[in-house]
Amino acid sequence: MDPRDYQRIIRMYEEREAEIGRLDAYENFALTVYYVDALFNTGAYRQHQLMVDLVIEQCIQRNIQAVERMEGDVFQYLLFQKATSAYRLEQYEIGIHVGRELRRIDPQNNLYRRFLRIAFFKSRPRGLQLGRGIFIASILLAALLITLNLLVVINFFPQLETTTNWLIVLAFGVGMAGLLGAYSFCFWWADREAEKFRNGGETRS
Repeated sequence: MDPRDYQRIIRMYEEREAEIGRLDAYENFALTVYYVDALFNTGAYRQHQLMVDLVIEQCIQRNIQAVERMEGDVFQYLLFQKATSAYRLEQYEIGIHVGRELRRIDPQNNLYRRFLRIAFFKSRPRGLQLGRGIFIASILLAALLITLNLLVVINFFPQLETTTNWLIVLAFGVGMAGLLGAYSFCFWWADREAEKFRNGGETRS
């Protein structure tokens, strides 16, 4: 069976689940890994989350490190899928927790570092919302100043036109600075947090 034929794998597994359960331990495990992988790759993240913990537990109990026709350490592969599923479902705390484990297991793996940094970044909505809020408020203020400049200042107070134009530029500048500052801070914080979880750490659980 081609482990990349995802729809066929899902169909076959769900139709023959009882028969698969009667296979020997390794064959049962391998077919279940293919099924979980197929769920992930077809975007069935909620169903994937229901199954992946069971497979990870079996992987630990049976000390299985590889599955035929799948590259790399199967334990890390399943953990990374679990973290990614959680991220796609906006369950950032779960994604971060699993990402930390992966970072401790293989601190040199840049993929795990990038994932953890992105998950930390997405988990900071208040900081990002603050930056967006400052930007939107500044743009609205600039729009108001432009309207006043066109309707009032130019016609009745021309001597204030230069000052008004500078205020418009300032409002735009504050908005951009607030937006870029918030995003830069959240990115810096996420990168720093991702670097913390490299050596030692929690046991597999």
